[in-house]
Amino acid sequence: MITRRTKVQLLVFALITLLGVSFVGARYARLDRLLVDQSYTVVAHFADSGGAFQGAEVSYRGVRVGQVSELVLTDDGVDLVLDIDDDFDDIPADAHALVGNRSAVGEQYVELQPQSDKGPFLADGSQIAQDRTATPIATDTLLTHLDETVRSVDQDDLRTVTSELGLAFNGSGQDLQTILDSSNEFITAAEQNFDVTVDLIRDSNTVLNGQIDSERAFRRFARDLSSFSTTVAAHDKDLRTLIDDGSLGANELRTFLEDNEVELGDLINNLVTTGEIVVKHLDGIEQLLVIYPYVVEGGFTVVSKSPGTGLYDAHFGMVLTDNPKVCLQGYEGTDRRSPLDGSNRAMNEDARCTAPASQTNARGAQNIQAPRAATGWGQPDFAYDPETGSLTSDPDEIARVLGPRAATPRTLGEDSWKWLYLEPLLAGGVTSGDRLR
Repeated sequence: MITRRTKVQLLVFALITLLGVSFVGARYARLDRLLVDQSYTVVAHFADSGGAFQGAEVSYRGVRVGQVSELVLTDDGVDLVLDIDDDFDDIPADAHALVGNRSAVGEQYVELQPQSDKGPFLADGSQIAQDRTATPIATDTLLTHLDETVRSVDQDDLRTVTSELGLAFNGSGQDLQTILDSSNEFITAAEQNFDVTVDLIRDSNTVLNGQIDSERAFRRFARDLSSFSTTVAAHDKDLRTLIDDGSLGANELRTFLEDNEVELGDLINNLVTTGEIVVKHLDGIEQLLVIYPYVVEGGFTVVSKSPGTGLYDAHFGMVLTDNPKVCLQGYEGTDRRSPLDGSNRAMNEDARCTAPASQTNARGAQNIQAPRAATGWGQPDFAYDPETGSLTSDPDEIARVLGPRAATPRTLGEDSWKWLYLEPLLAGGVTSGDRLR
């Protein structure tokens, strides 16, 4: 016999069970929405439904956030009305809506994919444009394309490819395992150095910008390299000859260096002093290189054909005189020593002629008027008059002192050297006979 207490316990248990089942059923069927609306509505415009249905789940980053409450047919496609719970009010408004398949048998759902983490966010009445929606390919379309692909493959060719792949990978299991293991190690190392790789990619922007800024230089380099390559190609035969014959010259040079190792070293050491002197007189050397061609050109006038023998003789003239006196002023600090003393001593760099130019005919940079470019042969800037003992720069006086400079008369024949004495006498207005008397 059931007691009163047992009946009360059974009644309470049945009441609790009824309340629990009702609550769970109401939550599952979302019957609470019939009483209290706790969601906001978003309309997504699709070209077609893609298999979505009323009541389909709406997810955001893999979390259920609502469901499809209605499908509305429009002129441009299908509008899916999405009811999203108020708790999920941080979904970006630029999110894309995609219809996906949860399994191979169907069960489509709507996935909201955000494009950023910042606002604005979806709200009640928001719209998702059709260019931001997508649907999966239809099953019948997929099967049709797959069937067409399979039919397009030639069976004989497929059989050949399969056979060749079998031969290629036959017995190479160990090698494939090594490749897979190495790939796994590579991926692991890449994951461990992910931050370094990201920094490298980010910093490479600076290098790439530098390359862009140097575009003209690269173009110029490419153009010059092309010209150089063209020149090398044009002289291919000469280069081959140089390479073939150059080994002999290289051997001779090596032998020369080996045989003269000590002497060559001393020569190079001695050339240091010569180089220092050349550096101090670079201006004069430059002037010499400028006027040297004119000197060579004028040297041909020294050679003349002898009338008697028909041979070409060189005719030189030299005047020896000790007037003006040799300049000695400025050389007092030079230490004189025996010619037999060959020890190294510091050179007196201050030694030079310091006498005034009006009292001496000494050469030197200190007596030049001013730096000037090299000029051709002409009347000298100064002339020394032995009668008065003075140095003149007046053009008329220079012409008078130097007098006319005539060429050697052919009548003298092989005695043309006598003109060295006769020409100054005739230029001064004194005949050779008067001077000889």
